[in-house]
Amino acid sequence: EKNQYSSIYVRVDDIQDVDKVKAEIEKMGLHVFAIIDELDQIKQAFLVMDSILGAIGAVALLIAALGIINTMVMSILERTREIGIMKAIGGSEAEIKSIFFVEAGAIGLIGAVFGLLLGWLFTLAANYVINNFVVPENELGMNLFYFPYWLILGSIAFSILLSLAAGLYPAARAARIDPVKALRHE
Repeated sequence: EKNQYSSIYVRVDDIQDVDKVKAEIEKMGLHVFAIIDELDQIKQAFLVMDSILGAIGAVALLIAALGIINTMVMSILERTREIGIMKAIGGSEAEIKSIFFVEAGAIGLIGAVFGLLLGWLFTLAANYVINNFVVPENELGMNLFYFPYWLILGSIAFSILLSLAAGLYPAARAARIDPVKALRHE
């Protein structure tokens, strides 16, 4: 009909009043669109994305652990004679296990440092692209990515712990090698 509004904007003083005001307007037979509904949909989309990225991260961690196990087992096979010599001159199983645990921990530490460095370089590139191609020229650039110290230290600790867990089987295998068979191994 003529002389009617096509839309009405309503603002509330408190975000907790949105549902009440929305219900009252819907009772009048009007269609209501609230920004808070859009935010809920965006939150759900981010939750799905976080879940997918978490699953990809879990698969990557599993593959990394298997790679560490494989590296350590191959190291045992290549150094069987050395392990036999260590055991023949009095090396205990605990000492041999500790050698392989230190190696596994070093692999985890090196992997964590390189992973953090690569992630930091990627975020620098992403910030550069966003600030130079997305943000308008008259606005200040922004830093979209932030690495708090607790996250960096936690990542390094987690990587080392994962590597140590992956090194359990190879270290136990190395400690169980029979010195006589190891010395005959070529």
